[in-house]
Amino acid sequence: MSDLGLFAFRWVPTFSGVDAGVVFDRTQGTIHPGACDWLRSLSESGASPNTVRNYGLRVAGFLSWLLAQGLHWTQVRASTLVQWKNHLLVTPVRGSTMATPRKPATVAAWLVALVEFYRWAALEDLVPRDLVVQLTEDQVVRPGARGGEHGRIRSVMTRSLKVRPVQVETAPLWLSEEAERRALLELPLRPRDRFLVDLLYFTGLRVGEVLSLFRQDLHLLADNSAHGCRLRGPHLHVVRNRSVNGARAKSLRSVPVPAELALSYQEALSERLRLLGDDGSSNAIVALEGPTAGRALTYATVVDLFRRWSDRLGFYVRPHLLRHTRATIWLRGLEGQAVDLDVVRVLLGHRSLASTLIYTHASDEALRAAVARTTMYSEDRT
Repeated sequence: MSDLGLFAFRWVPTFSGVDAGVVFDRTQGTIHPGACDWLRSLSESGASPNTVRNYGLRVAGFLSWLLAQGLHWTQVRASTLVQWKNHLLVTPVRGSTMATPRKPATVAAWLVALVEFYRWAALEDLVPRDLVVQLTEDQVVRPGARGGEHGRIRSVMTRSLKVRPVQVETAPLWLSEEAERRALLELPLRPRDRFLVDLLYFTGLRVGEVLSLFRQDLHLLADNSAHGCRLRGPHLHVVRNRSVNGARAKSLRSVPVPAELALSYQEALSERLRLLGDDGSSNAIVALEGPTAGRALTYATVVDLFRRWSDRLGFYVRPHLLRHTRATIWLRGLEGQAVDLDVVRVLLGHRSLASTLIYTHASDEALRAAVARTTMYSEDRT
């Protein structure tokens, strides 16, 4: 049953043997004709019993709220549904011990049911057809695998009824302590693993992009014309290779790398040649022992490696944490001059600048330093 007032939903048996969903008045025991006819039409159109039940509960709650407002269900306007939306957003779920508010997605689902109810009522001439025009708007379907035919029009809820999820912006976790960053870079590792960590730490690449790198993508010389590359200085190219481990690049770009990364790669390559010889794999990072020796390293293996390294370090570290760390270092100038925001966007492979902006949150250290400078300035003035 609905928990929002006088109207409720329940299943009732029929002569056909199939239960029907009805909305009824609890106090008078009478059914709501409009809502019941709509639920029957849903069932006849092939809607699942779960859909009929959910829609029935939501309409029952809305009808109860309308009674409290002194409104008949046929007197509804678009502004009435906006008021209902706001009521749902601010009213805690009944029965919740924590006075839990409804999630935006839940409120949106309630509104979808109401719009469909009044769309049906307008077709049945139970409410003015202009109401549907106020509740919905036409939207052109974009082309694509899930977008339908190009240029097709569909009807969606008007913007005033849409519920936007509440987004709480938080700065991503990163290795904020210099001692932790130093401990990671000084952790004794075999050459391949040292190169893996350095690659993630110094470039900010996603782990999938690292695991899909081919040896030919690494141009680590001062002059790379021998590779047919015009870019000077050590760098790597993020491209979409067909890697046997299923890893792939999310965005294409070229990323400069420091000299220490070129050195760690040479040591990793020497270890690989010593253990495997010419293994024939194009991937830059491969397994070195066991049945998968010579094959591209997998994501599961990298996760397991980072878990073991975290135990040794005494603090949690994972591949994507190093991407967050590199982005923050670039933007705050922690290892030299700060890098321009748009340049960081390109280096990280972000399509939108908004994705890069999450790394610009002021640090606690920066805030304390700013307060300290202000205090010192005030004392000097006095």
